[in-house]
Amino acid sequence: MRSRGREVQCTCDGKPCLKCMATTGGSMNTDQVRHFVSVARAGSVTAAARDLHVSQPALSRSIRRLEDELGVTLFDRGKNSLALSRAGRELLPHAEELLAAERRMRQASFDASRRERVLRVGTIAPAPLWYLTSLIVERMPGALVSSQMVGDEADVERALFDSLIDLAVCTREAPGMRSVLLMRENLYLSAPEGHPLAQRKSVSFADLDGETFLLFGGIGFWGDMHRRMTPHAHMVVQEDREVWRQLMRTTRMLGFSSDAPVLMRPDVAGEAAEGEGQVQRVFVPIRDPEAHATFYLCAREDQADGGGLVASVMELVGRL
Repeated sequence: MRSRGREVQCTCDGKPCLKCMATTGGSMNTDQVRHFVSVARAGSVTAAARDLHVSQPALSRSIRRLEDELGVTLFDRGKNSLALSRAGRELLPHAEELLAAERRMRQASFDASRRERVLRVGTIAPAPLWYLTSLIVERMPGALVSSQMVGDEADVERALFDSLIDLAVCTREAPGMRSVLLMRENLYLSAPEGHPLAQRKSVSFADLDGETFLLFGGIGFWGDMHRRMTPHAHMVVQEDREVWRQLMRTTRMLGFSSDAPVLMRPDVAGEAAEGEGQVQRVFVPIRDPEAHATFYLCAREDQADGGGLVASVMELVGRL
């Protein structure tokens, strides 16, 4: 391959290769390679400069420096024309490969950095997850939460033991794990004003068995508890939370509410409704112990003592 007054020596069967591009001259950078690829694709320095948001003279100088460092002419230049030279055609695929490798490296670096900032949380109920997430967002900027609802206590503990998650929300202190109290949640009957049950000071699940309820589907272990404690009740399950909220505001169906901290916000279904067509609701305590849950945040001992993100969250929750 002919260069500017000299031959480029290559160990790859005499053909230009990515290794040669990366090592010839010693000072080539990816910006120069990106400029070369852009000019080759655009067909002119003018168009490439516009795409790259750089001046034409700066782009031309960058291409010239790359040619000097590689020892080849990348473009055949005419008075009003520009075309890839033979060397340019041979080097273009390698240049594109180099840029693709750079993108992969940057993505891998981003993914690795993100993994260091992401907490994988498994939970058996939604409210403690919402509460934990709000704490992390407020007090640990930059940390991210990736969550999953896990079927039952044994499943979430197993996922923690198997390192499938970093933190587990359980209703008991997991054996062999570090545990801190996260929150307590008490369930209430949500009854429309005028309903006979709305007049009670408290109710039991036995009082509710046989009634019809509007139930949000994504409530984790609470759903199993409802089916167990009120086997003769009819549950109308709504999986879409926004639809469920709207129905709770506009229908006279019985439902359930909670005193979980995150659920005390005015934008969550169950609050006293206002406006025409809005149903006023009364919240009646449920006496049964099954209507009251204590949630713990659990982590593996090595993670809790590791000084990383998990340890920071455990310390944060432990101070509350």
